[in-house]
Amino acid sequence: MEKNEGPPPAISPGPTGAQGRVLAVLVRREAPTTLAELAALTGLHENTLRGHLDALHRASHVSRFRARPTGRGRPAWSYVAREAPYAALAQALARGLETNPGASARETGESGGRVWGEQLRALLDKDHETPHERLMRALEHVGFGPESSPDQASVRLTQCPFIDAARAHPEAVCSVHLGLIEGALGESLDPTALQPFAEPGACLVRLPASVSTQ
Repeated sequence: MEKNEGPPPAISPGPTGAQGRVLAVLVRREAPTTLAELAALTGLHENTLRGHLDALHRASHVSRFRARPTGRGRPAWSYVAREAPYAALAQALARGLETNPGASARETGESGGRVWGEQLRALLDKDHETPHERLMRALEHVGFGPESSPDQASVRLTQCPFIDAARAHPEAVCSVHLGLIEGALGESLDPTALQPFAEPGACLVRLPASVSTQ
């Protein structure tokens, strides 16, 4: 039987020069940024920016979602730069080591991942958003390609930005993922809620009733 090695990596090409400059502006921002705000920051025309942002979004360098409505009409898109995957993973593990010296790999990973998830919750928070919607937004932003079950009782992770490290060190890396999910939801989960390599090409997250029924 062929070994189930989990979801594929999230691979995307590097941005071009002009796109790279737009991405650099977003990286320096500490809040979702609208097209109009980016135009003011970069001096580029909105039509030019829109093309660059569409390309960056397709390549998974930025996440986009509707900004909070401020008046009549459809809310504008806002954009957030995605962190370099392994830099984000290293920071999560470092936080876990700092806050839990002498802890196990699982405890270290979960602790650091929870801080990461809390930061994402603050960054991506929207009014009147359910915990499930907030979780899906965070998982998409990081690059997990989440797919929710119809009853919202589980989420399939169809991509993994850290798949090589997860295969080599599952206890530490997958615990970071569990902590991230807890931080994004704002509640602790059973250690078995995240099931790495549960299906061919996907990991599985089992959500508590408190999340799936809201």
